[in-house]
Amino acid sequence: MGPLAFLRAARRRRALEQSPLPGDLWDRVIREHPIFRGLDPDTLRRLRELSTMFLAEKEFRPVQGAVPDDRIRVSIAAQACLPLLGLDLDWYSDWTTILVTPREYEVTRRDVDEAGVITEYDDRLAGEVLHLGPVVLSLEDVEASGRGDGYNVVIHEMAHKLDGRDGSFDGSPPLHRDMDGEAWRRAFTEAYEDLRAKVARAPRRRSRRRGPRLDPYAAESPDEFFAVACEYFFEKPILLKSEYPEVYGQLKLFFRSE
Repeated sequence: MGPLAFLRAARRRRALEQSPLPGDLWDRVIREHPIFRGLDPDTLRRLRELSTMFLAEKEFRPVQGAVPDDRIRVSIAAQACLPLLGLDLDWYSDWTTILVTPREYEVTRRDVDEAGVITEYDDRLAGEVLHLGPVVLSLEDVEASGRGDGYNVVIHEMAHKLDGRDGSFDGSPPLHRDMDGEAWRRAFTEAYEDLRAKVARAPRRRSRRRGPRLDPYAAESPDEFFAVACEYFFEKPILLKSEYPEVYGQLKLFFRSE
């Protein structure tokens, strides 16, 4: 263990000893979010420890008048750490800040086509990530996450952070040594192309929070497909397994999930 890893481990032990999450607050957050139902006591204990260390390491900054209270912070931490139950907190070690907005916010996008023509347009976001930078989350959308309906802005943005660990947002995070990179690529490429074809044949739904299939937003790009697939893996795993069993299997291997 190098000096930085040693110091990080010491800080985490200190956080567990000196800053435990209040039991009543933790119980409330778990009770309010159906995605935590079914976790056994040992798993919930590990999730609580990960969440405690997460809160000790991350800085929450409200913007645009948002007011993220303790319940919201713990809710974000618990949902952010759910994908880490079979991994560890070091997967989030390359960033520290979470910006919380009151609701969806508007950004100006710029696209350049093959002819060099620049098109600018406004887009509304519930969250976003910057490589080696902060995570942005809409408070309104955090409140709507964790309900077991396939929509989870926290897990979605954390998936982007996992994806970007290797320096690129391409829908393929750094895989474990015992995983088959070609099997991953094949599973996700085939599923992504299948969804793109289905979306092209059907009217686009108005809301990401409705619909029986994988969210059409996943057809935007391979990195968005990965992030949305992660949402469904933790929110609606049966649907994901039914729709794209190979993707489900690869995510199960990646997240070391039982």
